[in-house]
Amino acid sequence: MSNVPALLLVFSDPGDQVTETEFHDWYDNEHVPLRVDIPAFTSWRRLKAANPQAAPWAALYDLTCHEDTQKAPYTTLAETRSEREKDVLSKLKLLDRRIYELWQGTPVHPPSPSFDEKKPPQFVSFVFSDIDPELEEEYNKWYDEEHIPLLSKVPGWLRTRRFVLKEWNRVGTGIQEEDKPPTKYVSMMEWDHFEGMQSEEYKHATSTPWRMKIVGEMKNVERPVFTHYKVWHRE
Repeated sequence: MSNVPALLLVFSDPGDQVTETEFHDWYDNEHVPLRVDIPAFTSWRRLKAANPQAAPWAALYDLTCHEDTQKAPYTTLAETRSEREKDVLSKLKLLDRRIYELWQGTPVHPPSPSFDEKKPPQFVSFVFSDIDPELEEEYNKWYDEEHIPLLSKVPGWLRTRRFVLKEWNRVGTGIQEEDKPPTKYVSMMEWDHFEGMQSEEYKHATSTPWRMKIVGEMKNVERPVFTHYKVWHRE
């Protein structure tokens, strides 16, 4: 059995059939609270989109491991949905659910001394991407050995974690048959502020020859940015 930490990332869009008030009341007062006491979950956060690339809302949950989502009490959540939850889920424009495992590369770069596990970051930015199999080794090496260490010098940076997709499903009234599946890799960066985006450190991190080479080979790239909305804690 694997003990690799995992991440549940859920993008959502209430659409026209669910009001914002109903959407947030369901999410904040029913959906997330039911997950706070489930042992597989270790954190609970909701985010609001800050750029037009993403769905308007996201939820982030750290998980003990992917395997713990395959058994009770995690699986019981879907089996015991309330009539209200069933109704809301049937009307949402989008519910895009993805489970990732933490990338097990080396070296693992530590978070900033300013990072506080109990204090949610103000901003979370993602880079979703695919890469051809023959380039994966160099892609991962660049991320681990150059890119994350350089980003860690940018003012406002708190932490970068990378994940590999394990499973996903997507439902909603707005789903199209031609919608692409999620990318294999996602890099998640947490920020205290974005003022460092104008810094020399950021310019250097995003302009090295190695970075330019790798970025030129990345496929299906998306870079959504979110702001903090709400966090829950276990008593």
